[in-house]
Amino acid sequence: MEERLKGLKKAMNNRTFRQVKFTDAHRQKVNEQIEQLQDEDLWRVILSFLTQEKTGLELTQLLHIRGVKSIINNEGVVYTTLHAQEQQGNLESYWTVEEEKYYKLTKRGLKILQEQQLQESRGNPLKQLFNEVTPNEN
Repeated sequence: MEERLKGLKKAMNNRTFRQVKFTDAHRQKVNEQIEQLQDEDLWRVILSFLTQEKTGLELTQLLHIRGVKSIINNEGVVYTTLHAQEQQGNLESYWTVEEEKYYKLTKRGLKILQEQQLQESRGNPLKQLFNEVTPNEN
């Protein structure tokens, strides 16, 4: 951890987190949710970018701009994800005369995007878990 963040962590522990109590079960639920988010995050972000058709290169550049860490020095994972989603029927692709491959959502992919947007409007499940934290009685 960076030196400048150590002081922040200590301050948060002494002031903010002193007022809440995390049970072991609650901690485990939060950790499970974070792991699940990391696995699904790349596909969800790609999905949100495909409201209009894009090339793999355009998607990779957008992911870099968005700060998706799972693709740093591993851009191939974008194409692996695109191929897997194409195989599942969520995307379709075509080649142009300039030999660029474009990806676009199928009806099924569009339905998944709409469901994702509906879930996001209802709230983040991780955020809901944090809302369950009980204040300390001290």
